[in-house]
Amino acid sequence: MAYQLIQLSIQATDNINCPHCQQAVINWSEEQYVQPCEHTLFIAMDIGFEYITDEFEHTLRRTVDDMHANDDQVVVIEELTASSYPDFVIYQSDLGVEGYSRYVGITA
Repeated sequence: MAYQLIQLSIQATDNINCPHCQQAVINWSEEQYVQPCEHTLFIAMDIGFEYITDEFEHTLRRTVDDMHANDDQVVVIEELTASSYPDFVIYQSDLGVEGYSRYVGITA
């Protein structure tokens, strides 16, 4: 398995920090709350992507544009875990809408 999935026990409005550099990659005190650092591969939700590096997108089965165009047929976590990226961690947290999650991918 190239990825590790870690469930975060946090509220939907809590910041998410990079485990390497401690930067808040989800930072609710900023107007633009998505604040990726150099270790961030993607920030996604069950309803689509907020940020993704070109390097990580190239390891997916389909492009982000294709996933967004066919969002009724896409399960984001399945697409992320099917990536051929060599080694990464997915941090999963509550999105604040029942049944929906946010996923932050960080290099291992």
